[in-house]
Amino acid sequence: MAGKTASSRVAARRRAAVEEILAAAWQLAGEHGLAGIALRELAGRLEMRPQSLAWYFPTKNVLYDAMHAQGHEEFLHVLDSATERGPLDVRRAAHVFADFCLASPPRYQLMTQRTVPGFIPSASSTVLARRAFGAWRAALAAAGVTDPDAVDVLTAVVKGVVDQQVTADPAGDRYLRHLDMVIDMFLAHPWPAP
Repeated sequence: MAGKTASSRVAARRRAAVEEILAAAWQLAGEHGLAGIALRELAGRLEMRPQSLAWYFPTKNVLYDAMHAQGHEEFLHVLDSATERGPLDVRRAAHVFADFCLASPPRYQLMTQRTVPGFIPSASSTVLARRAFGAWRAALAAAGVTDPDAVDVLTAVVKGVVDQQVTADPAGDRYLRHLDMVIDMFLAHPWPAP
């Protein structure tokens, strides 16, 4: 029994350390961009020796993979929270996605773009990404959007608005303010019946 308790404490300390490292990595990504994360600087911010950081994240790609997975876990949580009050309509589903993306441009870029040269998400991180997208598809299906082509178009359109906002006006709403109009245009299209 005592061994199990000690093991639980070690696991809890490791989880806390990983969470602290990821939080500092996201902060660095916000300051320098994703590709600008330097493991030595990250270790310094955490008052950790680089060798100690390497025990948790032996390479930068392992760190990126953990950040990628964390982003998709957070999106699943946001979707769960948004659907607790009932199914989303198309407009609200689009806003949930857009708001999540715009809350952290580096997280959005890591999750949905290939902005870091050489980084490819691991199989487990990819499964989590598919689960997150599957949950968004389920939210759209509950809102009546079930045609695969319609889902593809809606995803591309909402992502396009987010891309423009992140790229051209990260502190404003120049593109995001058109999201409802874009959704109205999408809904006006005669999509095939399910």
